[in-house]
Amino acid sequence: MRYAHGIILGAVLSFVIFLGAAIIKILAIPWEVYAVWFFLSIGIVVLPPILVYFARKDAVREFLIYEAGGLGLFSPLWLILFTDLSGDSWVVLFTEGIVGGLPAPGPAGPLVQVDISNIILIPILIFFLLIGVIFLRPSFIAKHGVKGEMAELRDLKESTEPVTTPTGVTSETIEEDPIEKDLPAVAPPEASADTMADLRGLLTELGTPEPTINLIFNAGIATTTDLVATSPEQLATLTGIDKRTAEDLHMAVQKKVWFGGI
Repeated sequence: MRYAHGIILGAVLSFVIFLGAAIIKILAIPWEVYAVWFFLSIGIVVLPPILVYFARKDAVREFLIYEAGGLGLFSPLWLILFTDLSGDSWVVLFTEGIVGGLPAPGPAGPLVQVDISNIILIPILIFFLLIGVIFLRPSFIAKHGVKGEMAELRDLKESTEPVTTPTGVTSETIEEDPIEKDLPAVAPPEASADTMADLRGLLTELGTPEPTINLIFNAGIATTTDLVATSPEQLATLTGIDKRTAEDLHMAVQKKVWFGGI
């Protein structure tokens, strides 16, 4: 999911919820309607992750981070704004809290209005803001948004299984390539902390954002050679970035490797 789209998701969800509550208050609609809207709002928050789970299971964790971060960051802002627009000063939230803001089962059974005091409301708003700021950090999303190894990378590894010698064919019967015979054996580069540091330095020098660098490492690309050998299409599939960005990044890396003195 694009970073901007993820932020807009949480902003829109919280906007719809508090807009509905403000309309109910402005039109002086009975409190029972507000109680219905309260539970509908819970459904508005819960339903999207369920749909994402069935549509694209591997993206649920990232979606939940964006949703929780957006709700946490924007809910206090929309609450203050719509409280002021509905006729009450937003200062009332911090001096008196919300009157009748929480539906709860009463002693006799029907729902009753429960006030949310400012002593409880203020810490909740601060907690929401902290959750929003932490969850919407690009580094946090890149670190916690991808669960385990990506399915595309597993499929790629399974499709590149080592070739075994056919039954009945010995090494003596296989004709050695004269070019390989004349050239010394060159071992492929192995991933290590040094190769990852070199690749990170190269990508940072090219202006690659930190979340994209982490996505490349999460995709199993740990050396400059691996990145050059990966096609833009594969890079876009493995990391989730758009194809145009993958093409531009791949071309920049090739130019740097081939003509930059690396």
